Amino acid sequence: MSLRDQFLKAGLVTADAVKKAETEKRKQQHQSTKQSAKGKQAGPSEEQRQRQAEQEAKRQRDRELNARKEAERKRQADLARAKQIIEANRQNDPQAEDRYNFQEGRFVRSVRVTDAQRRLIAMGKLGVARMDARGFDFVLIPREAALKVQEICPERLSLLFEECDSLEDDDWGWN
Repeated sequence: MSLRDQFLKAGLVTADAVKKAETEKRKQQHQSTKQSAKGKQAGPSEEQRQRQAEQEAKRQRDRELNARKEAERKRQADLARAKQIIEANRQNDPQAEDRYNFQEGRFVRSVRVTDAQRRLIAMGKLGVARMDARGFDFVLIPREAALKVQEICPERLSLLFEECDSLEDDDWGWN
């Protein structure tokens, strides 16, 4: 027998007071469970916030890594495209005996040319391109191809003069 029943038998409390106390107790329990559930939903815990921050940082790192990989893929594709254009438009003459010297950065490079090719280079009709990034294979290519290479991969174009229609004979000219 509970304490409530004993008080009821002894006549210390009435049946209405017991019912009122029980309903009051149920209301308090309901309110406390409701508030505890609300407290849990109100804001994420410190652990959850930390986990979310770590996930966001990981997503950011992944995005940056993907951007770098994509840039590298694009660069490789551009290099391959430039190499294709250079190879397809190569105009080097295997019987050329003259050396045409030009400056590339702080170095003087050379390519074998004929007299006609030398004039076309000076007029801006031919350009000199590097076949590969580290090699010394310099290729003569027409102006249109040189402009495409310059657009795609500027480090591959070594020399391209401004276009002119004819050579002017200067004191130091071709005489």
